[in-house]
Amino acid sequence: MSLLDRIQGLVAEPPPEYLFEVSEQGLAWMQLRDPGSGRVEPFAERALTASPAVANITRPDLFQAVLPKSGNGSSQRKPKAAMAIPDYATRMAVLDFEEFPSDEEQRLALVRFRLRKSVPFPIDEAQVSCSVQVQDSTQKRIEVLAAAVARPVLSEYEDLLHRAGFQVGLVLPSSLAALSLCARQAEGLTLVAKLCGDVISVVLLEERRIRLVRCLDFSSEEEQASDAAAAVTTLLQQTIAYAEDELGHRVRRLLLCGFGRDSERLGESLEREFDLPWEPLRSRFGAVTQENAGLLGLLEQYAA
Repeated sequence: MSLLDRIQGLVAEPPPEYLFEVSEQGLAWMQLRDPGSGRVEPFAERALTASPAVANITRPDLFQAVLPKSGNGSSQRKPKAAMAIPDYATRMAVLDFEEFPSDEEQRLALVRFRLRKSVPFPIDEAQVSCSVQVQDSTQKRIEVLAAAVARPVLSEYEDLLHRAGFQVGLVLPSSLAALSLCARQAEGLTLVAKLCGDVISVVLLEERRIRLVRCLDFSSEEEQASDAAAAVTTLLQQTIAYAEDELGHRVRRLLLCGFGRDSERLGESLEREFDLPWEPLRSRFGAVTQENAGLLGLLEQYAA
């Protein structure tokens, strides 16, 4: 079962009343029963800096000022919420195993062992989830998608909603939540590139299976804006080449999210170079932006 199918199973449970997305740009939220209630509340000052290893939220007061009033904790029953958080606050990876236990605790222990040297936080104290995507007994190959987040970092985001009177259920990295907006491709790979601030997330998607996921922060490179744009192009070129050389499949479609006015320039450049059709990531519920892509992806799942 792919992670996307697993998410669909989670949303089959009693749905939340509110959906949220937290980003460096602001707070997006809506009531599930009324998609027209959706709002994006931008901040004039930076309220958080996404990081997998250190405290993220620097101005909780800015978030509290724009959270919906119906979640003020005045009643005994707290409304349930689902939330998308910044990709860079988490770590995601596609892992291969020859054997993978059926017991959930043993699975998580094995995934923690594999992630130990590749994450910048104590993996034994992290929240870890995993999903088997491929299980091939003839080749003794099991492919697992894993996601991890340091518990103190996760608690920061959950506490934002707890203090406002919500109970928090499903929490997902924004890019994984946004994948619900990707219509299935008949064959080949879909390359999804999602920009949020200085962070770009790249996902190679084959039907419901995630073949590659990467998340890079270009601000750490201290590059000028023009150099950062060139670095994004280079990253996408490398990913397209990786798909053909390592996965043996050609990328058939490019989906761009969060690039704004640069979407057309970037998409057309890659289309000319690789004969690769592109389009912006879209939602039937409204315009997809850096601030709300994960939220609209969650809405797509719950509305399905």
